[in-house]
Amino acid sequence: MRNSLLFFILSSFFFNCTSPTPRANKKLVSEIVPAEKDTFHLLCQYWQLDDADNPTPKDISFSDNGIQLQSGITFMTDSIVIENPRGEMTYGKFKINGNTINVNFDNGTNAVYKIGKINEEDLLLKRTENKKSSELTYKATHTYWPDAGKDPFSKQNYQWAIKPKKSETAAEIKNRAKQCVQFYVYYFDGFVAGGATTVSFDALPNCFNWYVGGITIQSEKKLDKKWINSFYSKEEAFQARQMLEDALMKKYDWDTTQTNWLKQTALVLQQIHDGM
Repeated sequence: MRNSLLFFILSSFFFNCTSPTPRANKKLVSEIVPAEKDTFHLLCQYWQLDDADNPTPKDISFSDNGIQLQSGITFMTDSIVIENPRGEMTYGKFKINGNTINVNFDNGTNAVYKIGKINEEDLLLKRTENKKSSELTYKATHTYWPDAGKDPFSKQNYQWAIKPKKSETAAEIKNRAKQCVQFYVYYFDGFVAGGATTVSFDALPNCFNWYVGGITIQSEKKLDKKWINSFYSKEEAFQARQMLEDALMKKYDWDTTQTNWLKQTALVLQQIHDGM
């Protein structure tokens, strides 16, 4: 299988993943943001779980047969919440009342989250669900998607990552690959909008290698297992991989005047999506 390469500068990025580990004797602190700041605005981003006291199984990040699952939570501007978008996903609807967040999940369960602390860096929540309470410490990713329709983790934008129940046609496989590209357009856009200076791809279904000024496709041998699992079979995942490799062989307009590589990459990804 031939390798495709689309680049201006070959500078690799390395990303670290850490799982939350329990800490003893940590208490919730009442530290709600001042009135002049918008709690809802601060809340609406992807939060990565950093620590958990009295965790449930869904609060533990781990690798299962080469497929990485990472705990976290995303609050969207249309009041949709998704727990563990990089793991076993659960969608729901949330409502804020003071420092209390009430969530009704799509699976019929309910949870109450008490905000103990929220600022631009940290979120501390006490979750009560099924009579069990857990204290959860999250780290901000400095992401923001003002339009929930362009939030990569929304149901419509993340559907491509859900393994289909039956074999798909070539057109359906191509559409799934195309939606994957659009997902990453929105993903990068959110880091740009939130003012992030770093980006993590840990535990996301991903077939790309990312560089400053460049994108390549992973080889079949090194293809991410979580990305493969987004397709009906390995063979269909390989078909999608080849479609994306073929797409990257085309010429795209890299804005060399753009100093933000996240924005530069998002613009090229949109070109790739539109050209497929």
